[in-house]
Amino acid sequence: MRSISIMLGGITLLLPQLSFAHLVTTRLGEFYSGLAHPITSLEHLLPWLALGLLAGIQQRNTSRSVLLWFPFTVATGAILGGWLPGPTWIQTLNLFFLCNLGLLVLLALRLKQAVFVLLAVVFGFTQGFANGVNTLQGSDLLLYVCGVTSAAYILMALVTAVAFCTYRRSAWGPIALRAVGSWMLAIGMMYGGFLLFAPGYALTGSN
Repeated sequence: MRSISIMLGGITLLLPQLSFAHLVTTRLGEFYSGLAHPITSLEHLLPWLALGLLAGIQQRNTSRSVLLWFPFTVATGAILGGWLPGPTWIQTLNLFFLCNLGLLVLLALRLKQAVFVLLAVVFGFTQGFANGVNTLQGSDLLLYVCGVTSAAYILMALVTAVAFCTYRRSAWGPIALRAVGSWMLAIGMMYGGFLLFAPGYALTGSN
């Protein structure tokens, strides 16, 4: 019986089938593209991290509000970004957000809930618009937007939770978060210098 099993296993190995590294035979390719797009580009990832850190510094109810408003406005912006051509100033606006979010984390500033929600809404919309893809339509665009929105929720939930606990449950937490905020601010200022003196330069390193 064992020899028969070995023989059948050998025959199976001699009859290979096509295999794919990605789910190209399904309709989920655009979803994974949307999921990876904002978290593999530093110009999107860094401001998202900065917002999550800032949310972790806020009061509990204010921190939770970002989990609703940020993904919702990212989805709205991504849908409009898929239908409309992206303005040239959107990158500059997102850089402005990176610098200011980094500064707010550095100062460990607690905002009123209405002010923080407004900040998350405007920032989420501009980030979603910047992640929009004009070449996708119909269900492809829908899957892509779902991916981007999932990335926004997952990343914001994880970063906010870690920042919230770190800031309150360890003596070094506030210092560490403020140090990271200073790095975010410094990166935004350096990136702004590259944009001013080398307009073709991007944070991803492409020309």
